[in-house]
Amino acid sequence: MKVNITLKRLITVSFLAFGGTIVLGYSLLSAHLFFRGMDNIVTGGMENAALTYLASNQPLAEDELVNFRGSQLSRQWDAQPLEIRQVFNGPPLQSGTLVKQDDSHWLERPDKVYFALKVDLADQSVYISRVLSRENVSSLMSRNMADSMRLLLGVSALIAVSLMLITWGLMRSISAPVGRLHSWTQSLTPENLSQPAPDFMYPELNEMAKLIQNSLSSVQRSLDREHRFLRYTSHELRTPISVIRNNIELQYKVLQQTASTLNPMQQDIADRIDRASLTMQHLTETLLWLSREDNEKLPESNVDIAQLLFEITEELRYLLRDKTVELVMQTHPYTCAISVVAAKIVLGNLIRNAFQHTWEGQVIINQQGSRISIINRQYSNDMDVSPTELGFGLGLQLTAQLTDKLGWSYQNIANDNGHDVIIDLQPEQSD
Repeated sequence: MKVNITLKRLITVSFLAFGGTIVLGYSLLSAHLFFRGMDNIVTGGMENAALTYLASNQPLAEDELVNFRGSQLSRQWDAQPLEIRQVFNGPPLQSGTLVKQDDSHWLERPDKVYFALKVDLADQSVYISRVLSRENVSSLMSRNMADSMRLLLGVSALIAVSLMLITWGLMRSISAPVGRLHSWTQSLTPENLSQPAPDFMYPELNEMAKLIQNSLSSVQRSLDREHRFLRYTSHELRTPISVIRNNIELQYKVLQQTASTLNPMQQDIADRIDRASLTMQHLTETLLWLSREDNEKLPESNVDIAQLLFEITEELRYLLRDKTVELVMQTHPYTCAISVVAAKIVLGNLIRNAFQHTWEGQVIINQQGSRISIINRQYSNDMDVSPTELGFGLGLQLTAQLTDKLGWSYQNIANDNGHDVIIDLQPEQSD
């Protein structure tokens, strides 16, 4: 499962993790250097005790153990106290290197700390050991160690709190203008898009605001041009379409008055012009309706869906001429209130597409209530045939747009040998 994290939270966590790592690292380093300094002090004291004793007294005997200034001095490791030899597994091997051991556990203060040191002098080697406990450590040393640890912890806590405050202030100074930019972007409308962008404090955000405004303005200008073109074109098409429709009707009336008839070829041409002009008229009205910004509905009337499908199929049956296509229709009487113009355009476009793109196969139109399925099956893909008349179909994209605005359910499923189109003119009642 993908976890979505905001940019603000990501930057905050990253800053805190980075700063916390630095604070923790330097705190551990400071603690290490503190204890390293204490070890150096103890080492210096032990070496100084050995040099002072040997300078003012006789050399040590082989098995002699001397307690001088809190340190035990001997030439042999076996002469050291039993407690020291039990704590350390063996004598220090390297001269001048302090070995240390304590009886504490994790996050626990030790009761005793054991030190052992080997010093090579001019003519002999001397083993020096020392035990520090709470009883034999001076109050001044204990107080200084406690003060140093408190100072270390205090500085670390102060740095951590300062880092959190700096991160909070930084994120607030960044997130506030970014939030205003987000709110301003969401509030943009075609009416206020031309107004100057507000100041968002940072030049980068101001440049982004200008870029967003310019991009949206360019898109809005393109949409305005498309809408104007669609409205102007649709309005201009009305005149030639009306001329074509009027002349076709006038021709039919003249023929009726003169009791004349056209030969079959002329009649077929006149019928095609009649069908095409009617489709163009319906298409123009629908395009004008789609281009409107209001939600005005198309005029509705009670329509028998089965009868409408039969009429559309008969009008488009000429597309199946000279084709080995089987048309199967299964309809049931059903009347509902819909826009007959939109229904004719959508259903006519879908049936036309099925007839045009099937040359050898089957077209199945099934209607049950307001639910209609249009299925075409192409049995052979070997025929290189292109339709001679494409008509004035809306196209799949415009069909989807029209059905979406009308609130109709529309599915177009492509498969290997055709399409399965399912449309419901009243999806709410079907549910």
